[in-house]
This record gives sequence, structure tokens and C-alpha cells, in this order.
Amino acid sequence: MGPVTRKLRALVLATVATALSGGLVRAEPGITDNEIRIGMWTPLSGPVALLGQSARDGVRVWVKDVNDRGGIHGRKINFISYDDAGSPQEAQTAIRRLIDQDQVFMLISGSVSGSTLPVRQIITREKVPFVSSISSNINLMKPFSRYIFRIYANEDSQALGIINWMMDHEKIQRPAIIYNSNDYGVGGFQIYDEVLKKKYKVSSVATERYNPGDQDFTAQLLRIKGANPDGLLVYAFAQEAGIIVRQAKELGLTAKLFGGGGTSTPLLQRGAGPAAAGFTSVLVVPEIPERSDKPSVVAYREKLKAAFYPDGFPPGRPSEYDMAAYTAGKITEAALDKVGRDVTREAFVDALESMKNFDVGVTFPISYSNDNHEGTTQVEIVRVAPDLKWEAVAQSSGR
Repeated sequence: MGPVTRKLRALVLATVATALSGGLVRAEPGITDNEIRIGMWTPLSGPVALLGQSARDGVRVWVKDVNDRGGIHGRKINFISYDDAGSPQEAQTAIRRLIDQDQVFMLISGSVSGSTLPVRQIITREKVPFVSSISSNINLMKPFSRYIFRIYANEDSQALGIINWMMDHEKIQRPAIIYNSNDYGVGGFQIYDEVLKKKYKVSSVATERYNPGDQDFTAQLLRIKGANPDGLLVYAFAQEAGIIVRQAKELGLTAKLFGGGGTSTPLLQRGAGPAAAGFTSVLVVPEIPERSDKPSVVAYREKLKAAFYPDGFPPGRPSEYDMAAYTAGKITEAALDKVGRDVTREAFVDALESMKNFDVGVTFPISYSNDNHEGTTQVEIVRVAPDLKWEAVAQSSGR
């Protein structure tokens, strides 16, 4: 055996020994010496594109911030996003591509509930950290997953916030509801029904549902009108809710009108017109994104405009989904910064679980623990003023 062969054999044996002793460590997915790959699937087209476009932009503003500063511990963010058009099937395809092909380190923001709940098992099974900033569905956290975190109040807290306001502050005696038949709407209805019966000992005088994409709600609203409610909860997304509000007024419905968290964007007024005045809703952030003069919100608007919309914002922007996604980025940054250069998914999750009262000024403060990944229960009660602009009314604990 020659000298070169002996040296090669010794090197191979040393490598094998190191591997057997546990010293050979596989590179963490999505992490290189100079890059962290972060993935997102979200509706960039279709009827709920506003949500996904807002969330994507919130993440993009954060990514630009980070990369312009040189990255996190010398690593820049490589942000990869795919359009799922709000389709569960497209979401499945996007998630598999992000995890298997792109090999992202983590997932951020996500999609609407109907396209997030079907992939939560994949995320948990693959142990990929996910900071969610769109889905409010309570089942995102059932059963508890070590790898999934939420930025704003879930549907329980949102529904409780507006229902308590209806019943306690507006003194509604004969409540009614119209809701979307998707996961978001059904979840809101279930909370509404349970709280009315258990806490307030009353039943809904009318319960109507509709399908996503419907434009004519006359039949449902006439049945609701016939039940003579004094308060109607519209559990829908803003674009549909605006049409419902306008048609309700046209049909002579005199009940006070309220909405779930999906209604509190300027798109409501676009669909409802003057009929929107007085509509009361719940907002998952403490500031109204498009008009707040709070420095942190103003700074976000300026960054968003400079980076992507120099000629002016699209209708309904910025929205609470901008704010939540931007915060998802900021808390991701804080956790990565805490972990340091030796980044692993498990260390990243540990760092997230250590976050207490994390506040960047555009959402409510966020706290996590090793058995609670719901960032907050706080919500803001908002109302459409006579000038058809949203105005803050009060804060609620959402409990």
C-alpha cells in the first residue's frame, strides 16, 4: 500500500468515525452561508387576492428592509412566493414545491383558512416552522403544533369581540346572521351561535348562508327582514359584505349592521357606498392602516409606496393583512437574530416561543410560550363614519 493510498484510507476511516459518533451534521434546509430561504403560498389572484397581495407585500417590505441592511448575521433573505388563488388543491401543490423542491427553511404568512387548514398536517409532519398571518381559523391550532404560530387574534377572539360589542354595548335583543359557507364563515357562525346561547341565553332570530362568489343576496335578506332583527352580523369578506350591506338597505332592513374581522377594509365601502355609514366591525390590528398617523404605520406606508406603488396604492391598501405579514417578518427576524449563525429549525422555534410582548407598532403586542402559539387575543372595534372612513371606537380583549 503506497503513501497516498494509506492517507486516503485514513481520511475515509476518520470521516466514517466522525459520522458514527454523530459529528457529521446534515445542512439545515434553506440555510446557506449567505442565504435564508423563506416560502409563502397565498392568493395572488381570484376573489380574495387582496388578502394575499397585501400579505405578500408586507413580507416583501420586510425582506427589503433586512436585505438592505446586509441580512441577518450575514445572511440575506431569499423570499419565494406562489399563487394558490385561494384553492386548497393549489395550496397542496405549492406547499410540496416549497418544501421538497425549494427546500425553504420556514413558511410565512400563508393563505386563507380554506387553503391553510388542508396543509397544516404536512407542515407539522415535515417540522417546518410556519408564522401565519392570514388564517384566523381556530382549527389551525387544533391539535397544537410546535411548528405553527399565529400573529393576530383568531376567529374566536374576533367573533367574541364583535358579539360582545353587539350585545353589551349596542344592547341587541334580536340578533341575526348571514355568513359565507367557507371555513371562515362557518367558523364565525359556530362561535356566534355558541356565545349567544351560552353567555346571553338567546338564539339567533334568523340564520342565513351563501356561497363564495354570490352577488345577489335578496332571498336571504328578505328572510332575515321577515324575522325582524335589531342587529345583523355579516360574517363575510369585505367585498361580499359591501354588496350585502347595500342590498340590505335597499330592501329596507333597519337592523344595526355588524361585521366579522374580514369586513374591516375600504373594500366594504366600495361595495356598499353610502349604506356603509354606521357599519361596525372588528379589526385585528390597533391602527387603521390607510389613515393612522402613528409613526410606525406611517413609516410602513411610506416604505410600501416607495418600493412597489410610487403612483399610489391600489383600492383597499394598505390593509390589516399588510400589517400582520410585516409583523410576521419582524418577529421572524427577531427570532433568527436571537438564534445567531448556528440556525436550526428547532432553535428557531425555541426562540419564537421565548418572545414576550413583541411589538413593532403596527399590530397588537405578541407573546408566545411552549404551549400557546396564539400571539394575542386583542382586537379593535371600528365603525364606518359619516364620511365613509373607518374610525376606531374601542379595544376589546376578545375573551
